[in-house]
Amino acid sequence: MKTLTRLLQSYSDTTVAVSPDGWSAFVRLLASRRPVRIAAFTGEHSADRSGLWSDFAARCQGVDLRRFRAIPPEPDLACIGRMVDFLRDCQADMVVALGGGSAMDAAKAAYLSAQTGAPVESFFGVNQYSDKNSRRLDTVVCFPTTSGTGSEVTPYSNIVDRDAQVKRLISDPAIIPEHAFVLPEYTSGLPQRITLATGCDALAHLVEGFLNVGADANDSLANERALAGIELVTRHLPEALADTGGRAEMALAATLGGMVIRHKSTGLPHLCSFSWFGRLEHGLAAIMLLPECWRYYLGNPAVRERTMQLNAIFPGATPEEVIAACRHFLDACGVPARLHDVPGLNQELLETTAKSAGLNRMKLELAPRPVDPDNSYNVLLDILQRS
Repeated sequence: MKTLTRLLQSYSDTTVAVSPDGWSAFVRLLASRRPVRIAAFTGEHSADRSGLWSDFAARCQGVDLRRFRAIPPEPDLACIGRMVDFLRDCQADMVVALGGGSAMDAAKAAYLSAQTGAPVESFFGVNQYSDKNSRRLDTVVCFPTTSGTGSEVTPYSNIVDRDAQVKRLISDPAIIPEHAFVLPEYTSGLPQRITLATGCDALAHLVEGFLNVGADANDSLANERALAGIELVTRHLPEALADTGGRAEMALAATLGGMVIRHKSTGLPHLCSFSWFGRLEHGLAAIMLLPECWRYYLGNPAVRERTMQLNAIFPGATPEEVIAACRHFLDACGVPARLHDVPGLNQELLETTAKSAGLNRMKLELAPRPVDPDNSYNVLLDILQRS
């Protein structure tokens, strides 16, 4: 536990408070900032069912608390527009998100737009605010209620563009939350399907970041965080799925995963999954694509060497055997074996995915084994078909 505490506390972008100290840390934040009005974003029901909302409201007595509770599992641009209007109307001096990745991502995007007066679409891409502005923005205070995205510590916000039929990404350090309160006790009632999907998302972040050998210099602790998080997931996701424990460890793994991808971005699995919203949970999509993307990465000798550093967790005498052991773990957790087992993921969609993903030149070139943009369609379609 001392190692985990060190890895969490040494993260410079976000102050993370974890149970049993989470609520007392939040009360101290309220005392220091003295907000008059708080704008709180949640999903429709989860914060109420878990008891988080009532406990949060009890600690905000004396504060004018305004709640927006209509964030769907896949927030789109129209939803962000309503959230921006809400923020402008209530003029809050603190913004809080209580929920999973959808609530946190949506709140981050909406608060960015509300503070700048610019449409959220203008921030899609990398550092679209930070590269053009020096003004420091306020950030969303996050209470994650699922153990997957790590959005509480990342510069990322994924929003659905329904016209383009794809998720689009904001990546900007300006939206990294300054404060996150990780309270695993409020995740105990999560349905098994959500537990699996979010746990797989955390694992995908951790493994993809660990394999991103080209970004090792970005953060000296990222690989240590990744290894610690992977070990937590492989030990405790089965417990969480059986509802026999493991929730606290999965929450820590998800936050570590967010810290990893802050400096060592995800690769081809995430890139290829963004057009599948509404068909397959994001975490399941990314983790189902991971083994074949990983096998493609083995064409880089550095990835082969890095892979063998995981053989204590995924036993194998060769990189290929390590990947097979990872897939065996996914089998044991109930992750579907092949994409063709998922309704709606047909050949036409795979071809469309290969074309649209191939437009992201930066992601292709920064993959652990770079993909030539001129040949990306063939490479990506082969990976998708093998998956």
